[in-house]
Amino acid sequence: MISTLRIVLTSVILSMAASAATAADFDMSLFGHQVEVSRTGDEQYKLKIDGIAVLTNYYVDLEQMNIVGGVPVIVGTSSAGGNACEGSPFIVSFPKGEQPKVDGPIDSCYTVKVTVNVDSITLATPALPNKPGQKWTWTPVDGLKEIKGDQYVPDSSKGWVQLREKTVGHPSALYDYAVIGAEIDRLAGTDKALVSDILMGVGSASFHGDLLVGTSCSRHMCNEQEAVVVADIPTKAVYLAWKPSGQKIKVNPPVTVWPEKAKAELRSWAAKWK
Repeated sequence: MISTLRIVLTSVILSMAASAATAADFDMSLFGHQVEVSRTGDEQYKLKIDGIAVLTNYYVDLEQMNIVGGVPVIVGTSSAGGNACEGSPFIVSFPKGEQPKVDGPIDSCYTVKVTVNVDSITLATPALPNKPGQKWTWTPVDGLKEIKGDQYVPDSSKGWVQLREKTVGHPSALYDYAVIGAEIDRLAGTDKALVSDILMGVGSASFHGDLLVGTSCSRHMCNEQEAVVVADIPTKAVYLAWKPSGQKIKVNPPVTVWPEKAKAELRSWAAKWK
């Protein structure tokens, strides 16, 4: 039964993809109800069930179907567009002899992992250095309920040796390397939470030889609140600079002890505020 449902949903998604260029609607009978996704005049999408609009947003996607606790369900995502937040999951269920139920979208800006179990669905965001994970459970009877999420735990098996694999592509990933993340926190001092928030924002990291340089800005605050972190693999040293909103740049350790290549990266990063 589940395989059949997934085949049906795949057909729905393919219909959406094929019609996206012309903004055509699709309309399909599922579980005895008419399910429709159509674009409105203001370029938003509406999810309608039996002609009633139950969800409106700039993006509405149906992603998977399953049987949970004997009830057919559709899991989808809804997004307001832009790159600040990930799409938020919602669940539509079709209990026999009852009207369809719509739960969500959940209130989260982060990537949500959806795990479908026999009698329930678990939705969870990853725990981050600056924020514990969020978690919800869904059942046909109770709908969505938020429960305690996971706490962030750095990987104690990862350190300077593993950094030589050179797989880090964002400064936030340095927090996964326990000894390096702890050094970033030490350098940030009383601004530990602020720096963590910045480094978890919009950014990138790249290797210049054995020097990792990562830059990042707080969401919606680029050019106003930013940070740069440099990790020198041969000397196992971390260098950090950050600019809180409305304040001058803070640097630790002092610029005088930064190696020349790291100083050059710092100057390049700080040039925008001169």
